[in-house]
Amino acid sequence: MIGENRMREILAEALGGTGDFAEIFFEDSIENNLYQRNGTLDKAEAVRICGAGIYVLRGTNSAYVYTNDMSFEGLAEAARQASGLLACAGGLPQPWSKGGADTVAVSGKRYFPNPNPCRVRPSQVEGSKRTALVEEAARIARQCSPDLIQLEVAQFAREQHVTVVNTEGLYTEDDRVTDRLRFRYVLSRGGEQKSGWGDYTRPQGWEAYDCMEPVRQTVRELFTGASASFFGKRVKACRVPVIMEAGVCGTLWHEACGHPLEASSISSHSSEYEGLLGQKIATDKVTLIDDGTIPGLYGSRAIDDEGHPTQKNVLIEKGVLKGYLCDRLGGRRLGTASTGSGRRQGYMYAPMARMSNTYLEVGEDSEEDLLSSVDEGLYVKSFGGGSGGREFSLEVSEGYWIHNGQITYPVKGLMLTGRGLDLLKKIDGVGRIQGYDGGGFCGADSGLCPVTSYQPRIRVSEMSIGGEEA
Repeated sequence: MIGENRMREILAEALGGTGDFAEIFFEDSIENNLYQRNGTLDKAEAVRICGAGIYVLRGTNSAYVYTNDMSFEGLAEAARQASGLLACAGGLPQPWSKGGADTVAVSGKRYFPNPNPCRVRPSQVEGSKRTALVEEAARIARQCSPDLIQLEVAQFAREQHVTVVNTEGLYTEDDRVTDRLRFRYVLSRGGEQKSGWGDYTRPQGWEAYDCMEPVRQTVRELFTGASASFFGKRVKACRVPVIMEAGVCGTLWHEACGHPLEASSISSHSSEYEGLLGQKIATDKVTLIDDGTIPGLYGSRAIDDEGHPTQKNVLIEKGVLKGYLCDRLGGRRLGTASTGSGRRQGYMYAPMARMSNTYLEVGEDSEEDLLSSVDEGLYVKSFGGGSGGREFSLEVSEGYWIHNGQITYPVKGLMLTGRGLDLLKKIDGVGRIQGYDGGGFCGADSGLCPVTSYQPRIRVSEMSIGGEEA
């Protein structure tokens, strides 16, 4: 990679006399992927990703150019292109900084503690060990489900090293290592088939597989829930109380609150949470947090992808809206500072405000009382896909009907829909025991980013259930 003096020159080129801020985002990543299909090794691949993105701001205008030419000349050309694009936006610089090459300073590197240090890098592990891991994971899956007729198991190991340099003098880096097992399956019983997928994710290196029991537990839960749908009954569309189990049902908060609280949604006037800071928007039982610093979670990082240290952001506190998730540009548009939420998949994407680990804080209600209080309703153990916005929808991948405070029979073909602000006013019970999501990916304009979303058991007094007539 180029030296500090060359970095200053490129940043000066990017400013071009009209920008008030410039940044270089360097990425050097290694991905090792292995696929097994129906008991046969199908494919192994190794991918190297190396490039840089040049980001230039003037007020609330921005330009982004990326390149995989890491020479000084290649980077300088990308910087000139970014400067030229910004100039086309028109207008004059706004005073977030003085602007111009005289402001460019690159200080010594700053290091921030990584909440997920790696002990054994996946790229250093022999191929035979990785093959044995995938074979063992497939064996566990076949043991867990007699209904399994097709199975693909894949292992994805990623080592991403990023360096961020900008005209405010920041020079920092981060090393992110993750490992993931993905199970794609087809189950068959009584002439009915069901397909699906599930992940076992860890923000670690090869040490993630020192103990295989967490893998076994994840696979058991995946296939138990999938097989339950074969016995599921269809119910009519209705409005009933809903109990959502601790852990992965936190997807609710990701879709119903997380996305609408990101700066891009607020500044584009597409969020119903716009203009509500400091106002009561939920019951006292709702405290929602996004925190990228928590050790052991998939969405944690030392820094965001703009070099800002990750932090704990309280979004809703006892029902009161406290803040939004902001990247640098989003913060400018909203007149606030970055919350360490600028994220991107890699160098080919400009950063934008994204969630990290989003969770509902524990409450004071008994888990048993929450369930027994429901005469007729729905118990959701896990969600499938979902979508957010002013209205959200969530597919119930594993659910059961509640009768007289007891879980009775499985149900299928259900979708929960609603508006985030309406939902928040109907959370009337929050349990004492936190559950955790293993983690997954969130897709948006800045690519796929690792996230988690989780919660304790909660009760919603009433929700719309989109079902089918029995």
